Amino acid sequence: KGIGTAYEGHVRVPKPAGVKKGWQRAIAVVCDFKLFLYDLPEGKASQPSVVVSQVIDMRDEEFSVSSVLASDVIHANRKDIPCIFRVTASQLSASSNKCSILILADSDQEKNKWVGLLNELHRILRKNKLKDRFVYVPKEAYDSTLPLIKTTQSASIIDHERIALGNEEGLYVVHVTKDEIIRAGDNKKVHHIELIQGEQLLAVISGRNRHVRLFPMSALDGRETDFYKLAETKGCQTILSGQVRHGTLTCLCVAMKRQVICYELNKSKMRHKKIREIQVPGSVQWMALYSERLCVGYQSGFMKYSIHGEASPVSLLHPEDHTLAFITQQGMDAICAVEISSKEYLLCFGSIGVYVDCQGRRSRQQELMWPAVPSACCYNAPYLSVYSENAVDVFDVNTMEWIQTIPLKKVRPLNTEGSLNLLGLETIRLIYFKNKMAEGDELVVPETSDNSRKQMVRNMNNKRRFSFRVPEEERMQQRREMLRDPEMRNKLISNPTNFNHVVHMGPGDGIQILKDLPMNVRPQESRSVFSGSVSIPSITKSRTEPGRSMSASSGLGSRSTAQNGSALRREFSGGSYGSKRQPMTSPSDGSLSSGGMDGGSDAPISQFEREDSDSPRHSTASNSSNLSSPPSPASPHKTKTLSLESTERLGWET
Repeated sequence: KGIGTAYEGHVRVPKPAGVKKGWQRAIAVVCDFKLFLYDLPEGKASQPSVVVSQVIDMRDEEFSVSSVLASDVIHANRKDIPCIFRVTASQLSASSNKCSILILADSDQEKNKWVGLLNELHRILRKNKLKDRFVYVPKEAYDSTLPLIKTTQSASIIDHERIALGNEEGLYVVHVTKDEIIRAGDNKKVHHIELIQGEQLLAVISGRNRHVRLFPMSALDGRETDFYKLAETKGCQTILSGQVRHGTLTCLCVAMKRQVICYELNKSKMRHKKIREIQVPGSVQWMALYSERLCVGYQSGFMKYSIHGEASPVSLLHPEDHTLAFITQQGMDAICAVEISSKEYLLCFGSIGVYVDCQGRRSRQQELMWPAVPSACCYNAPYLSVYSENAVDVFDVNTMEWIQTIPLKKVRPLNTEGSLNLLGLETIRLIYFKNKMAEGDELVVPETSDNSRKQMVRNMNNKRRFSFRVPEEERMQQRREMLRDPEMRNKLISNPTNFNHVVHMGPGDGIQILKDLPMNVRPQESRSVFSGSVSIPSITKSRTEPGRSMSASSGLGSRSTAQNGSALRREFSGGSYGSKRQPMTSPSDGSLSSGGMDGGSDAPISQFEREDSDSPRHSTASNSSNLSSPPSPASPHKTKTLSLESTERLGWET
């Protein structure tokens, strides 16, 4: 199963600024089909950090291990190149779905040992077909060039095509598939967003004084609406909503320092009514509604409260359980609590997670230990996502298994479920964690690009509406740049469509015959004169097989042939070409020269002048001397083609 340590040793990894700035010491440990890297300070007596700096899961579909070439590490010392190997895994990136980590071993032999070991473990993993336990697939939710993303404080998914963003400039709704943006409410800074679908309300913490305001959901469509300010909520830290009394009542809980105010949401003019104030033993750090009870987390503890005060508060850390006393003594911060069942809870603190029963006594001897110091936790049953500086670790709260590590640095959640996140690297990105276990996508993710030139453009008729698109000047510039590039220019020209190749003609066999295109052409009564030096030969009746080549001479000036036959006549029927062929008597030899005609060529031009000059058939005729295929030996006019050179010479001399 891969449980236990398979190998460990001292290695070096690039410094945060890259290989060019040098390498730093680390401890590498292979355990549970994962590669763990721990920072190791310089010095002989130094001890490795207990916080993992990087975790790479071998179950990753893109996992691979290989040596490197000098071209792969251009900034590395030449003598170090034989000792460097590369570990690759999947990673969110605009340009690639993979990321690689360079590791420097102490020697060439040590490098070969690491590469061989990791490849062998990966082979065993694939051979045993151990199930991929990944839950979330990180995807970029929208174009990172949107300026609103950089200052986003909170976000919420409205539906599968719309996202609500709260940032320093206000509240905005982004339609990810239409590139439309709507500003809702005023321009005050939004710190937190809470969607209350049952009451068709939106609660936000906004403004310099962090007041709670209620907006109707119609404000998300760009309508001018009134909002309702909760006057007693100055300095609000967090809010949450939920249903109580068997779903008949929706309440809104507002936390401020050591106090929580509970409001009933209704259909009155002000849309809210205060029902209770709750005093908490410490400053509120987290809260949620479980089984119609308010669960509040504070330093070194969690409490359960009744919304309407029917029952006494219950501490989820029983004072008589001495196995949990260390939590109170060390003053651990409360991160979150998870209701496993009506009789069991998981309490997550800054350095540990413990399981307790509904009375606050320990229910399991095992504890959850975090790979790194958590900055936040999000719960989406049954998966707990623990955020830290270098990654997001996912646990199954029922089995206590560590099932996934998402190697994203400096990422923080924007909503309580953890589906929307902000990646705070050089390019700030809005990240959507797609749940592979859920049915359907909660959000449609569009294609994104780092080279996008889109800009927010205000709607001329509505000051609240914007479009995120490439300006017309930029679009014209892009088109000019594409036309300069031969490869891009070729892509602008589409391939031929809606045609049927009937037969290929060789030299002396006449024009290619194309099936009529199903297009609507208006008949034109105006007479048109052929221009250019292209001959339209006739097709003889002696051609009985569609695959047999046909012979017709093509030339300039007064060149003509001695063959007699029927010319192809095009008729208009209902505004479109008809495909019916009818014989046409011609006083000429069957060949019509369209340029430089004299008395030697007296074909009835009137038969062709009635045709539409814009007809695509005019472009199908070609000089047979340009065709590369040899003439057909079975051509019924083989004897006529023998005089081709003499007739062409006569045409030029004329």
